[in-house]
Amino acid sequence: MHIMKKLTMSMYLGVLLMLVCLLASCGGHPAITMEDNGLDEFGSSDRVILIVLDGFASRYLNYLDQDSSLYQLLQYATYDLDGQTIYPSHTCNAHTSLMTGTYPDQHGLIGNVYYDQNERISQKNISADLIDQKTLFEIAGEHGKKTAIVSGKKNMLTLFEKGCDIQATMSAHPDYIGEALQLDDSENNDQYYDYHLKTTSWVFEALKSVLTEEKPDFTLVNIQSADSIGHRFGPDSFEVAQAVKLIDQEIGKLFSYMKKSDILSDTAVMILADHGMSPVSKAIPINVLMNNNFDQAAVVVDGRNAYIWLNGDDAAAVTTFFEAQEGVARITSKGSPEAQALRVDCERCPDLILDSEPGYLFIPEALLWKYQGMHGTTEDSDMNIPMIFFGSGIPQNQEMADAKIVDLAALTCKLMGLTADGFDGTVPRLTAPGAEAVDFFTGQGD
Repeated sequence: MHIMKKLTMSMYLGVLLMLVCLLASCGGHPAITMEDNGLDEFGSSDRVILIVLDGFASRYLNYLDQDSSLYQLLQYATYDLDGQTIYPSHTCNAHTSLMTGTYPDQHGLIGNVYYDQNERISQKNISADLIDQKTLFEIAGEHGKKTAIVSGKKNMLTLFEKGCDIQATMSAHPDYIGEALQLDDSENNDQYYDYHLKTTSWVFEALKSVLTEEKPDFTLVNIQSADSIGHRFGPDSFEVAQAVKLIDQEIGKLFSYMKKSDILSDTAVMILADHGMSPVSKAIPINVLMNNNFDQAAVVVDGRNAYIWLNGDDAAAVTTFFEAQEGVARITSKGSPEAQALRVDCERCPDLILDSEPGYLFIPEALLWKYQGMHGTTEDSDMNIPMIFFGSGIPQNQEMADAKIVDLAALTCKLMGLTADGFDGTVPRLTAPGAEAVDFFTGQGD
């Protein structure tokens, strides 16, 4: 009897240990599996979802380990973990390049802000009337397709309102979507952090509701937390690491939902970022410098960039002055070969574009406390973005060679059978899977 009791207890402990090990190995992530679709090139898909992880730098993948949802997806995905966004590397113009397949010199948006010559003030690039090219919403609408946007940033709704049938953000959304948390005090770091985490989960839940209720053919999604939290706490912070892990968990839940609902059978999902994020800690008070030294020139600030309209002031004098200022790394002049190479030479483009050195941003000293992370330059930390695509029409376990954000409009049209031209980007070229993934997903940050 004593031996039987010991055996029963041993069996019980063995089963318990097995359960503990299983739970530990899954890390709370549902297992991601897909049937082999046999594709060795991009095929077709009835529906496409573009999920933009705003400000999610490629190096953020190192906050995740090989148990993460994004890592598990790679064997069923086509990916480039070091893709390229556009310059200046900011939200509004990067989303516009994504949605038009063109560079800023074609679609007309440079960064997040511009100088209104008539009103003589800085304005945000959030009006659909500013975009000089057709967006994927408009192209899809011309083909009779239903379109939707679900966004953690309300500015995306006004920027892409043309051709968009269903719009959902925290402040305006269909009745079947639950109410979102409101941010009472944006200067309170605890409230700010909690709000952006909860909004992340809200956007993913809203997306599921839109997919179920509306069944859109083409959907654009913006997940704002990595960007917002990266700005306030910095890209190397505990807060960003937690935001990245939450995003990964929500992607796993979305995959499970789409698979269970059979949405994946006719839907391609493209996950990507719009830009990266760099640590900053020093201010360049360019508005004060401009006002104290020049009479006509106007400047607007955009993170690690500043845009100058000369308005009659001497270009050489302005350039020489700012080249000598601490923290200024580069000045690109309108009409120069450099501006043409960077694709920022157009009628509405500023006369001068300034980039900051690492660690600096253009901002009054008094506002520096709000920003420990910023972007905008051509540095890898600002430009390198992950791209992970899976689902209907997407080859599995394939890498893309030198994929760019401007390529996704052409790819979307190919997948959905939409006729369009005038893209700067092309359908990405596939290569055999390599060792790129092992450079990420260390679970150790940088």
